[in-house]
Amino acid sequence: MKKSVISVIIAGILVLLVSMGILYTAIFFFPTLMEEYYNAVFRSSSFETDWLFYAHPFVLSIALRWFWERYKDLFKGGVVIRALEVALVYGIVAMVPVLWLTFSAIDISFVMISTWLGYGIAQSFIAGIVFASMDSKV
Repeated sequence: MKKSVISVIIAGILVLLVSMGILYTAIFFFPTLMEEYYNAVFRSSSFETDWLFYAHPFVLSIALRWFWERYKDLFKGGVVIRALEVALVYGIVAMVPVLWLTFSAIDISFVMISTWLGYGIAQSFIAGIVFASMDSKV
């Protein structure tokens, strides 16, 4: 139990840091894409909801830790391969269906949806690295 809590906290912190890095990198390298966020479909930044961005990596890490504990024996290979498999499974099973629905219901570009998929896979890869690393130290 203690190892699970520690791994969720470490994964959450790392995912948050990587997410913030990706955000600022995207703003710098893809300013046109980032302008799409000024669309009326998106909520403007507010102190009432900004905390959700910072809490998301921890919610994701909790969910992925549960998934890891349940299915880790299915993933074979080294730490990186196992983390990549977890990330791809998460991307295909959890993200593609919801992004398909989002794209069909909200006026946003396919490029934006594609970046969200890549972003989610990157986040789950970071968490997978933490879980696979801590699991291999047992």
